Amino acid sequence: MKALILAAGKGTRLRPLTNYVPKPMLPLHGKPLLEWVMLPIIACGIKDFVFAVSYLAQQIINYFGDGERWGVRINYSQGSEPVGKAGEIWRSRKLLLAEEGPFLVVPGDTITHLDYQELLDFHQGHGGLVTVAFSRRYRLEVGTAEIDDKSRVIKFLEKDNLDQPVSTGAYVLDSRIFPYIEEFKPDQQEVDLPGDVFPYLLKKGLPIYGYERDYAWWDVGRINDYESLIQLPPSEAAQVLPWRSRHEYF
Repeated sequence: MKALILAAGKGTRLRPLTNYVPKPMLPLHGKPLLEWVMLPIIACGIKDFVFAVSYLAQQIINYFGDGERWGVRINYSQGSEPVGKAGEIWRSRKLLLAEEGPFLVVPGDTITHLDYQELLDFHQGHGGLVTVAFSRRYRLEVGTAEIDDKSRVIKFLEKDNLDQPVSTGAYVLDSRIFPYIEEFKPDQQEVDLPGDVFPYLLKKGLPIYGYERDYAWWDVGRINDYESLIQLPPSEAAQVLPWRSRHEYF
């Protein structure tokens, strides 16, 4: 099975940090962010990667090379501009279709405790076109309240957990999805996967399966998200990042 890591974005919400460094290459406790994303995928047995790159792509290519250092194979799908999640999948299609079967898609800016092997088994067991990974663990960044019909506040809920599954940006896709992406003309415009393609699949009556579990995840999309991780003491960082000895991966 192949894994496509989406690492093409410009990281505008992380500027000025990303003015000269692509977001996936931001340092995080001794490694680039993208390496922390890749290691758990390697641990589940996937050895064949495609990196979708664009903005300051050469920095990513120079560091990761062909993947030999990690005992894997890395190919690159590169374009002059990011083209959206579905667009990046479409641009990578020749590399992804070189092997039969489904493929994993993950964002290059999200640290997660998702069990990838269980996700892949779930997808294989359901035999659908798409499986989306959902976490039941998402803490709101704002306070909420319960208000009665007389506009009186009954209860304050300060930064409570959202009581709904939240997509963490990881998907398992069957190769049958490419014709549906093609209908959006991805060579001519930016195409999003959850925003454009998934609603279209549902409209056509095609099932999208949800793998829902209670796992932690960290979206490193904004400066405060990034700073909160780099400021963690080693003991706490070890609970977030997949720190394991080298021999556990190879």
